[in-house]
Amino acid sequence: MQLSARVFSSLCGLVLAASPAAAQFRDAPPTPPAGAAPNQMIPSRDTLGRYATPNRDLGRDEASWHVRAALNVAALGCRDAAEAATVAAYNRLLRDQREPLAAADTGVKALYRARHSAEWEDAHDRQMTRVYNFFAQPTGHDAFCQSAREVLARAATVNAIQFADFAAESLPLLEAPFTDFYRAYETYRVEYAAWQRGDRAPVQVASAAPASQELRALVP
Repeated sequence: MQLSARVFSSLCGLVLAASPAAAQFRDAPPTPPAGAAPNQMIPSRDTLGRYATPNRDLGRDEASWHVRAALNVAALGCRDAAEAATVAAYNRLLRDQREPLAAADTGVKALYRARHSAEWEDAHDRQMTRVYNFFAQPTGHDAFCQSAREVLARAATVNAIQFADFAAESLPLLEAPFTDFYRAYETYRVEYAAWQRGDRAPVQVASAAPASQELRALVP
């Protein structure tokens, strides 16, 4: 079948328009991860590259108490399909680990008395508020709730003598959702700074079919 010059010209226009295009640059700036604010503050890193969270360089009693605080936040704040199981597991932890938790509480308070003398209660309250606020950060909420459920499940197999070691191992797992967010946010800052400089990442455009394929599809 012969194509008229007019039809052939139109087809050529379609083929040319559909030929692979050069990469186009993204005009919109990158967005912060996890719905965070563009100017959100995150902790600085120490000389070892660790974020300055309230869970750095803790003794055994402090680690145990911070784990209890984290799991308390989970029991209060993880309002999802597993909520009832999370609350039940947390209450079981309080029963099963009553003695090591009481010892940890006593040890932490003694530590604050030694560090802060007459001001120890205020210092202790400020730090505990900081710990609770850390684990309640919305940017790590879903992953934190999952980690808390895993830690609570493991806690059911731990006896009182093992609890301090278990807490030291579990604290980094409970903290990880938030430090993962901090790393993602640092990446966002780098990408945003590059975008401001004009170093914009190219957006790949899907390649069109070769001209011969376009013609075969249109010509009987």
